[in-house]
Amino acid sequence: MDTVALARRTGRRPNFSLAFKRQVVEATLQPGASVSLIAREHDVNANLVFRWRHQYQEGVFGVVSQSATLLPVQVMEAPIDLPHVVQPQAECHSEIAVEVGKAKLRIMGAPDPQTLQFVLQQLLR
Repeated sequence: MDTVALARRTGRRPNFSLAFKRQVVEATLQPGASVSLIAREHDVNANLVFRWRHQYQEGVFGVVSQSATLLPVQVMEAPIDLPHVVQPQAECHSEIAVEVGKAKLRIMGAPDPQTLQFVLQQLLR
């Protein structure tokens, strides 16, 4: 008889191992995964899995594996003769798409550098 079933019959809360929690959370982070279905498969409440996901992101279960690939960036000073405000071109058709887990961010056009820097910093937290 497994310890989860025994804990439920005796009225005590089950004490899940960090390895089990990490396994469940990482399964929910896969593209197309459903937290509710994975919670049911492991016989735990979906709200508990959402709490574990939050704890996982905070590093409670150890180092969080990052699936994002970061590209090298070179910061250069602008030449002195350029104005402080750069106007975007009228015919700009650029697009930036970032996917982290289930989160998707799509920026079309020409975002100002400060906003783009802020968004990227928040994604990397």
